[in-house]
Amino acid sequence: MPTRKLKIAQVPGDQIPFSRQLLGSPYSITTVSYLLSEELVKRGHKVVAFVPSDSFTICQIASGCFPSTDLRFKKYKFNSKERYELFKSYCQNVVNQADNFDIIHIHDLFLGAFKLLKDLKTPVLGTFHNPRFYKKDKKTLSKMMFVGISKRQIEINPGFNFVGMVYNGIPIEKYPFNKKPKNYLLWLGRISPEKGPLEAIRAVKRANKKMVMFGFIPPYHKSYVKKVFFEIEKNKKNVKFLGFADFKKKIRFLKNAAALLSPIKWEEPFGLVMVEAMACGTPVIAFNRGSVPEIVKNNKTGFVVENVMEMARAIEKIPLISRNKCREWVEKNFTVKKMTDGYEEIYERIVKNVKKNK
Repeated sequence: MPTRKLKIAQVPGDQIPFSRQLLGSPYSITTVSYLLSEELVKRGHKVVAFVPSDSFTICQIASGCFPSTDLRFKKYKFNSKERYELFKSYCQNVVNQADNFDIIHIHDLFLGAFKLLKDLKTPVLGTFHNPRFYKKDKKTLSKMMFVGISKRQIEINPGFNFVGMVYNGIPIEKYPFNKKPKNYLLWLGRISPEKGPLEAIRAVKRANKKMVMFGFIPPYHKSYVKKVFFEIEKNKKNVKFLGFADFKKKIRFLKNAAALLSPIKWEEPFGLVMVEAMACGTPVIAFNRGSVPEIVKNNKTGFVVENVMEMARAIEKIPLISRNKCREWVEKNFTVKKMTDGYEEIYERIVKNVKKNK
């Protein structure tokens, strides 16, 4: 365990306020940064978070941050290009205060944001929360340090300077274990092609089972969203869509589900909802994409399958999975404590090397 107490800047790119409400939100990047930051403070580190000034956190909020009620947030809510412009102002704030820190840790979806901090004297560590880095950024960011959130993310992004791998973690004490579930399946996520809601519906229809769906409806993929709701209506005997689930509702349905279906169709870099399900004892049946084989232990905590037909067959085998084993798997590998241990070790190693080379 690191012995020195570090001054750490945490910079989550989504610019959503830190608070306990994040656990029930679709903002996984900010959630991960929030959980990590709070645990680091509890361990005695000084953490300054570059987040909206109306955040609720035990971290120190950086000076110069404006509130999420600012009109700029509303203007830049969904347009990626404009969100990046908003984030640039936060990055400039980081640059202005960089000398105050031992290390700066930035989390984001936009690799362009990392470029703004890459030439600082203070070491900058990046956690990228998308599957693939952009080839056009490889030369510019070749010397910047990154942490992978799965082995698969590192594998499919050769040429970038990964200095370690740390799985995301959850506060497992907030996820009650349930040994006796009800007789329904669950899909939970963003209603977009990469998350596979249509495939989940087709698998349930083929298996002739009941499924409950909760989803965040993004303002993009409008034609796809219409298609999903058309299929839900067509299969209303098997499928119910219950809107967006806050944390309390999500936990209730996760712990009582027979299994979570995750027919992911992209190179999923991590997948928090799968971990949340297993923490409650709920097995996961997921497509073999991205980090899925690392997160779901095939035939032990669920099933890793290739297509809809295999998913439908796996549904019949759910009773073979021990819900106790699901919980134990998360306790061992995907907790906030485990995540923070990993980042602490990397921070310490980086800061030590910087001091040695001065």
